[in-house]
Amino acid sequence: MVILNEGKMPNLLSYKYYIRPTAHQLYGNKSSKSKHHQNVQRIIKILALEGPMTTWEMAKIRFATDNSKIRSKEKEYRRLLIGRTDRGTHSDGIIDLNLVLVDSISTKRNSGNRYRLSLFGILYCLDQMNFSEKEVDRVAKNYEIILPLVFGKWGFLKSVIGKYVYNISLLGKGLLFDNLNIISIEKDEFYELISFFGIKVNTLTESFNEQKIGEAISLWFYVTMLYFPNLMEDKKIKGMKKFFTKFLEKIMNYKHGSQIFFQKQRISINNAQKN
Repeated sequence: MVILNEGKMPNLLSYKYYIRPTAHQLYGNKSSKSKHHQNVQRIIKILALEGPMTTWEMAKIRFATDNSKIRSKEKEYRRLLIGRTDRGTHSDGIIDLNLVLVDSISTKRNSGNRYRLSLFGILYCLDQMNFSEKEVDRVAKNYEIILPLVFGKWGFLKSVIGKYVYNISLLGKGLLFDNLNIISIEKDEFYELISFFGIKVNTLTESFNEQKIGEAISLWFYVTMLYFPNLMEDKKIKGMKKFFTKFLEKIMNYKHGSQIFFQKQRISINNAQKN
């Protein structure tokens, strides 16, 4: 079972300007031929597609029955995750970059600790791993507790907007986190709404726990991925608009403004599909 991290985490701007570029530098991309890069990406991919695991369980995926090879690979994975100290010099691990978190701690031995992706690790995967749609579905299932307003509604989202749901991969690049000017917005009322979000999400510069950061990521998903012109007039997404309104009411305290926006767009949410 995935456990939410209640501690303070870096903000989304830290992800965009430090965590993401540093991860690219240290761990490469999917086409990298470096053995170190490939091992790190293998760990991240395993955690993405399989969910929280111990290093022993990760190693067994590579070597199912050979205990000697499993033991050797487990030690390698653990060093990559938590770092190592060699001759007084410490080398950071994946955890130090906040791509992976300890999901649960074993009281028996280090290899019993369970690890999982952080929200930043999920964004990194969506950005770098070139996952298929089925693989993104697996990530959503494994981490629905971490991103409940998106992954927790994944089946519903797919039933309403179909393949548009996979636009979530664009969030991994961090393009829209602090630069709304790259969005082409023709309608003044929509520009006012999204500008309000830009002001409201000045919390991007603050540190919060995973729940609050997940809400910010969910906000950008719904605003930037679902409200492009080619979707605005699609009658099939009335149910999505109702859900989006509830989302705003829950975390943004923006009930009145969201209703005005939908009225201006001549979108009725009274007969929308029930969530």
